[in-house]
Amino acid sequence: MRLSQYSLIFIFCFTALLGGCCHDKDSFKKNEPVDFRLDTLSHDRFYLNQYRGKVVVLAFWATWCIPCKSELVELKSFASMPEFKNVFAAAVCTDPENIDDAKTIIKTLALDYPVLLDKQAKVFKQLGMSAVPTIIVIDQASKISLTRQGYDAGTIPQIKKHIESLFVSDKNIQ
Repeated sequence: MRLSQYSLIFIFCFTALLGGCCHDKDSFKKNEPVDFRLDTLSHDRFYLNQYRGKVVVLAFWATWCIPCKSELVELKSFASMPEFKNVFAAAVCTDPENIDDAKTIIKTLALDYPVLLDKQAKVFKQLGMSAVPTIIVIDQASKISLTRQGYDAGTIPQIKKHIESLFVSDKNIQ
């Protein structure tokens, strides 16, 4: 074998080893129920497993993100709709080290749903997300049924339609 062939084999093995050792062992597996706990802005604890059997909508955002604020306002109107009274909605701040900024934003936007604090964006990363804003919908079996990254005028209507389909499929199962 030539030296260049040895180099290629070394690079291949090193890359495979590096990829294996850097995998986040705490990541949630696709199609598996997810569970985590986070602190809330009001100093309580949020346990996702307490909402098993319900649909949960989580809007991941950051204090510096302008589109996130628009999404949070739209989520507020969505969360207060009577037809979605059995849906739990919450905002998940991915940069709670800016707690004063987060509190100011929540107060300015007059958000009336829980705000969860994801320290070092740990849950955000475990869920495999890479950008804010991102909304995830967790179905009645605690599985992620929809992930929507980015924000535009179609975001909340898409979320509503998806949740309605979850309720229809849940009725068909019973």
